[in-house]
Amino acid sequence: MELKARGCPHCHRSISIKTCSKYLLRGTAYTVRCDHCNTELALVKEPVPFKWCPFAGFASTVIPAEYFLVVQKLGLAKSLSYAALFGLFSVIIISILTFKRSYFKIADKI
Repeated sequence: MELKARGCPHCHRSISIKTCSKYLLRGTAYTVRCDHCNTELALVKEPVPFKWCPFAGFASTVIPAEYFLVVQKLGLAKSLSYAALFGLFSVIIISILTFKRSYFKIADKI
């Protein structure tokens, strides 16, 4: 049976967004427990590869700030506030990508 995003491979039920949101703040190097069957789960792979994270941060905040500051000739406060909006938008997109690309496997016993 093919795995679905945020699905438990043991009971085949969807894992809550609250449980998956731990990966947004803490990273992917630990396990979580299924909400329904209490099976210990680990990610199959990183939902968003770490090597793209510095580029995403640069592209989502520094480039818009430079654009509004230099090209549009807005003030520093306005440029930073617009760049913060772009940064917030990119965080939302990365969160959605993380939730849609989270595939779990049963964690290996050590």
